[in-house]
Amino acid sequence: MTAPKPFSHRTLLWALVLLLFPVLVSAQGVITYLEGSVTIVRAGTSLVADIGSDVQERDTITTGPRATAVIRLAGAADIKLRENSSVDLSTIGNSVNVDLNRGGVFARVFGQILGGFAVVADTVVGGVRGTEFFVAYGRTIEDLPDVWLCVNSGEVEVTVVPTEATMPVREGEGVNILAGMRLTDARRYRWTERLNWNMDPAAGPVFDETDLDGAYADLLNQDYD
Repeated sequence: MTAPKPFSHRTLLWALVLLLFPVLVSAQGVITYLEGSVTIVRAGTSLVADIGSDVQERDTITTGPRATAVIRLAGAADIKLRENSSVDLSTIGNSVNVDLNRGGVFARVFGQILGGFAVVADTVVGGVRGTEFFVAYGRTIEDLPDVWLCVNSGEVEVTVVPTEATMPVREGEGVNILAGMRLTDARRYRWTERLNWNMDPAAGPVFDETDLDGAYADLLNQDYD
């Protein structure tokens, strides 16, 4: 009987690659849907995005007027950028961190992310482990823009970093962070009901038509004395 051949270094290498491949794939991201002009800035180079385009940690994704993009991150979360929005994909891996530079972003966490998922807007952090929520910049009435956050399902822990103030925002609630520093009470806002949470083109329109600037009067009437 012939003795089995020992694993060669090459065989062992391929075995490791096969074992690690799902991890490598899940640690990256991909654009699953887009409309209009969407760009990826990577290491200072601007790339035209398309459906199926890969995204990487430290990429910046930007949407133009009447444009939107849905991005799957780490195989466990989807984000949708509104028009005229920009995000930095700060971390994609055991944890996912998305920095909102301007505009608004929807987030849906559907899988396990060991280190958690967070959207950062200047001084405000929204951290979750399984939920669906929306973050956007409001008007700049004081030194910094207001930040809006509302939750469609689950719960988000909102933290204002400089003051360390925190607040849970639950399903159906929204919160306004005035000048990115002062938390208002979580409550139901009428404008949040008009948001388009859909990220699946097979289920209907994906583009969010909500007039956020017009809806801002709803927050101003309740949050500013």
